[in-house]
Amino acid sequence: MRIPVDSVRFADEYQFLSASPVAVYENGHRVDGQQAVNNDGTPLWAVQTLVLRAGRRAEIETVKIPSPVMPDIRPTAPILFNDLIANAWQNNGHSGVSFSAAAVSEA
Repeated sequence: MRIPVDSVRFADEYQFLSASPVAVYENGHRVDGQQAVNNDGTPLWAVQTLVLRAGRRAEIETVKIPSPVMPDIRPTAPILFNDLIANAWQNNGHSGVSFSAAAVSEA
């Protein structure tokens, strides 16, 4: 289930920590040297993000974004996500929420 997220109400600030290629998995095993792509063939990147909320403990979340090149943002820079989506998932009795966005930029 894909749920649009109001990124302004979800957190007070997002800070960039790092970016890395999203790995390809086949039969539960990582395929070396391959990067996942979206339906348009654009490479996917896992953006490690520090999520800051007033009165709450900071959390680290990963947000997957499509981009032809790895995001080049300085560590701890405030960032903005375009079209942030929460994705509910279930797999082998486990469940959770992952995040994706159309793009990321420095605020």
